[in-house]
Order: sequence, then structure tokens, then C-alpha cells
Amino acid sequence: MARTMVINEVSRSVGGEWRNHLVFEPGVNVIVGERNTGKTKWMETIDYLMGDEISAEQRATDDIFAKYDSARMVVIVNNTKMEVERRWRQEGVISKVYVNGEAISLKDYRTLLMDMLKIPIVHYPQGDPYGPRTWPELGWRSLFRHIYRRQRFWSEIADKQPESEQHACLMQFLGVAEKLFSQDFGNLVRQQKRISELETQRDQFMSMLQEIARELVDAKELGVALTPQSIDSAIARLRSESDRLQAERAELLRSLRESAIKPRGASRSVTEELTDGLVRLQKGEEAVLSALEKTRTRLDEVQEFRRLILEEKSRMERAQAGGEVLTNLKITHCPACDQELQPAPPENNKCYLCEQDISDISMSNKRLEFELEQLEVQQSEADDMVKALLDETDRLRGERDRLADERTRLEQALVPVRAATAAILPPEVAVYDVETGRAQEKVRQLERIRTSLGKRELLSEEIKRIQHEVGTLEAKVAEKTSQIDFADRSDAFADGMNTYLNRMTEAKPGAWIQKAVNVIFSERSFAFKVGPSTWSTKLGGTLTLYFLLSYHYALLTLTKHASYNYPGLALIDLPAEMLDGSSVADKENFVMIPFVKLLADEAMKGSQLIAAGSAFEGLNGAHRIELTEVWK
Repeated sequence: MARTMVINEVSRSVGGEWRNHLVFEPGVNVIVGERNTGKTKWMETIDYLMGDEISAEQRATDDIFAKYDSARMVVIVNNTKMEVERRWRQEGVISKVYVNGEAISLKDYRTLLMDMLKIPIVHYPQGDPYGPRTWPELGWRSLFRHIYRRQRFWSEIADKQPESEQHACLMQFLGVAEKLFSQDFGNLVRQQKRISELETQRDQFMSMLQEIARELVDAKELGVALTPQSIDSAIARLRSESDRLQAERAELLRSLRESAIKPRGASRSVTEELTDGLVRLQKGEEAVLSALEKTRTRLDEVQEFRRLILEEKSRMERAQAGGEVLTNLKITHCPACDQELQPAPPENNKCYLCEQDISDISMSNKRLEFELEQLEVQQSEADDMVKALLDETDRLRGERDRLADERTRLEQALVPVRAATAAILPPEVAVYDVETGRAQEKVRQLERIRTSLGKRELLSEEIKRIQHEVGTLEAKVAEKTSQIDFADRSDAFADGMNTYLNRMTEAKPGAWIQKAVNVIFSERSFAFKVGPSTWSTKLGGTLTLYFLLSYHYALLTLTKHASYNYPGLALIDLPAEMLDGSSVADKENFVMIPFVKLLADEAMKGSQLIAAGSAFEGLNGAHRIELTEVWK
């Protein structure tokens, strides 16, 4: 089904009264009038009702917003009638649009128009698809730049719109944007960007790790680059060196011990005996501390158990006391007739009122007493356990203090021995210690570097995983893109533009003196050529006017094709003169004749052109709206 949008009427109000009113018809409509009769202001009013935004400066200086309070438009979108109103004087609704009386946001209004026209919303790349910029949404206002030709914008396809956005709009009108800028393509671009980021991150990481390794470890195996094999080789060499140094140090100390002078009759040196005693004390102290910790833990558990017993016992005692009180409460009046009762002593454990057996009540009291006795026994046992654990805690503390004092005594006795030993140790021992520590520290650093090097493998695995996804996405994108016949669409658009030029030349022979227009559409770009040259460098002012009108004509021809997404509406505000100074007034009729013929076609039913110009005298087949009041 063709997508169409027909404006029926547009009004503006002052003080709540609708004073200005224009009525349009399907087909060609021309707004005529002398200078300053408000033709352009009506076009700008329609533009505002189509979702344009206005700044605070515009509200303060623009004649429309200074003179009027609101504007209203009745439009038929795909055979659905809709009333649109915007109010700029009313507080808080400047960014709202009233659709059939209901206020919605400007963004929702634009989305509503896209939905009603059944034009899919896509995201497109700005410039290089693989560049750092995110893909913006191709919305209604971007498309409307090609539907509405402003009076002052007659030099470009769509003035002040980047080529990437122009390309996206054309692809949308041609019905291929959804395939060309598909979600798969967006995902493909994101994944390929991610691969580039990961590769850069991996290279930077390796470069930094290499520099850090050179500063921390001067291993000869790592002179060129870090590799897992080189790191393993360096670690093995350093460990072997460390083992050799430790073995040489142990041999030196052994020879010193053998040559040491021992006390007469002693089989062991004083240092060895003191050291062994210190080791035994440290082990004993650790055992006592462990036992003390376990005892404290057990004490906490028993004390908590004792607390729970006391709470349970207290509840039992309260229940027992309550039972004794309630048992003594007697029934004095009959619950049925409220007459006073004369109680008689119970006989044979029976109730004097209901004569039922009451032995169970006394048994309940006995069970309660039994439970209390059991709790008292448990409390007594818990008290004994607490006392025993407290005694054990005191004993272990005493043992801990004794062992600590003995350890201090032995450490003080070893001080002069260690000092004397240090004095007689040869300097080679210190050298061995320093070199061994240096080798071991290098090993630790290399192990950290090897661990860090594993991140490179993780990055490589992530790149490999994404590359697999990219392969799948590329196949999907290629399949969708292969379904697009750019040559067919290029030819169809060129045919539309050249048909306009043919009909215009038919109405005004010699008006177009250049060669035919050639259109080239592709996945990433578009080009309009006149003969072999780019149109903008080939054409002057008047010919530019004809060329851009042929562009709008070609867009309108897309309306009759259900596979295209052009909404069958064009708004053209003709300038008074072109940049080269040539007048447009004498060209108005014959440049409109091709549009009149096009929109008279049955296949274009429901399409509309609204053009503003000076006169359009004698233009048959167009609905004429003449403005006479000059704006002051």
C-alpha cells in the first residue's frame, strides 16, 4: 500500500480565536501573493506543525510566534484523519503536540508519524561505519528535510544536512534502509570495533609489560620480547642459581660448626641447646594457646546453654504460678441462667458443676513440676561445667604466662651468643644471603610477569570468539545486502528526474540545455551527475532550480510504489530569485506543469504538493490560494 500524507487545512489563532485559515486539496496546491503577504510564514507554520522545534529567540522575534498564539492542522495520514495543534503562549506546553486533543511529547509525535506512515525507524552510520561515533536514529525530521524545500535553501539536495544523513534518507525513501542498516550490520560494526579495541589493548599491554619486565628483571633470556618459554627458562636458571648459593652457604656453615670449640665434656654446643629449648618452648606455647582458644569457645557454648535453661525454667515457673491462681477461680453463677450457684466439695475427683473427671488437671500440674525438676538438674550440671571450664581457662593462662617467661629468658640468653656468632661469621655468608635473596626475588617477579602474560591469552581468546561471531554476521549482512538492487533504484530515480526535465522542456522548449541526469546509489554513498560531471559544479542558478525541482518530482514518483517509503507529500517554497540574480516569477508555471501532470495520474491518488510563489498565473489543474494582506 502506498504511503500518503494529505494536509486538508491549516489555521492560526489569536486570543483563542481562529482567524487565519487555509484549505488544501489533494494534488497540486499553490499559495500565491505579493511580497510580504505571508506565503513563507504559512509554509513555516506547516513545518512547525510537522514537528519542528523553535528556540526562545524565535519565539521572541519570529512574526508567527509574536503575532499568533497557536496553530492547527488537519491532516490525513494513510487514510486516517488527525488533528494536530501546537500552542506556544500557553505555559508548559511549548514542547508538546496536541494530537486529537491529547498532549504528547514532540519526540512521541514524530514517532507517531513514522508509525502511521509505516516507515521503519533505523539507525545509520555517520561517516565511516567503523568510526568511533555512535549510530543516530533516522527520524521524521531528517526525512522532512527532503520533503520541505525552504525558500532560502536552493543550493543543495538538503542544505546543512551531512552527506551520510542524506544517503540514509534516500535509502529510507527507496525502501532499503532497513536491510542496509540492519541490526546485524550494526552488531557487525560493533564487534569489528571491539576486535580493533582488543587488539590495541593487547599490543599496549604487551608493550607496557615488556618495559616493566626490563626494569624489574634484567634476565638475559628476555632481551627481545616476553614469551612464556623465555620466562620459564629464566625462572629455571634463577632457581638453579639460588639452590647453588644455598648449598654453598650450608657447606660453609657446616665447616664452621665442625671447627667450633665446645665446652669440655659437652657433646653439644650451648647455642644448639638454647636454640632447641627455644623451639620446644615455642611449640609448647602454641599448643597452650590453641587449647586456651578451644576452652574459651567451649565455655561460651556452655554459658549460652545455661542461659537458655534459665529462660525455659523462668517460663515454666510463670506457667505454674498462673495455673495455681486460675485453679482457685470458681464459678459463682450459672452461665446459662445467671443464677447463683452453691458449690459443693468435689467428690471422687469430679467437677461440682459438670461432674466430669478432673484428675487430668492434677496430672498436668505434676508433669509441670517434673519438667521444672529436670531443668534444675540441667542447670546444676551446666553450673558445674562452667566452673570446670573457668578453672581450666585459669590453668591454661598460667601455663601460657610461664612458657612466655621461659621463652623470654632463653631469648635473652641467646642475645650474646648470636652477637658473638655474627662477629665470627665470615663475610661470605652475608654475600650468599644477599645473592640468594636477589635470585629468589627475581623468580617471584618473573612468576608475577608470567601470570600477567596470561592476560594476553585471554585477550586473544576473546578476539578469536568475536571473530567467529563476525564471520556469522558478515554472512547475514551480505545476504541482506545482496537482495538490494541499487542499479534498479538508481535507474528508477534517474528516470523520475529526467521525466520531469522532459515535461518541463515540453512546456518550455530550451529550458534545459544540459545532458541527462545520472543517479548512482550504493551501500555507502550516492551521486547525482549531469552528463559526466557532478551536478553542483555543472549547473548555474536557474538550472539548479530545475534540477532540485526534478529531485522532488522523482521523490514524489516513489509514492506509487508500495515497496518505497516516500509519504506522497512535497512542500516547495520557491525563491523570488536565484543566486545568480535570475527571477523565478516568469518560470513558476512551466516548472509546476510536470507536477500537475504527475499528481493527476490515478496511481498518485492521495499525493499532494503545496508550492508557494508569486503568481502562478494561468496554471491549470492546481488549487490556487491567493494571499492579499501584507504583513506589517
